[in-house]
Amino acid sequence: MAKIKLQVKGSPQTQDSLEEDTVEVGNIAEIIQLLESRYPRDYYRYIIFLNGVKIDDESKSLQDGDEVVVTTILSGG
Repeated sequence: MAKIKLQVKGSPQTQDSLEEDTVEVGNIAEIIQLLESRYPRDYYRYIIFLNGVKIDDESKSLQDGDEVVVTTILSGG
């Protein structure tokens, strides 16, 4: 497990706010599980950045001090 800084931008319940937290997770997939437990994925998708680089590999391992930014993309209709 790595202690990382997690930022969520544009989360479904806080549109323009920035949520920031320090969490202990092992990989990107665990971050996705954490987000889905907080924000059910009915109306949004997200882009994940690890230390400023876009990440698509959910199995990517994390290290202490990593910074993960999640930007949600809301779908409208």
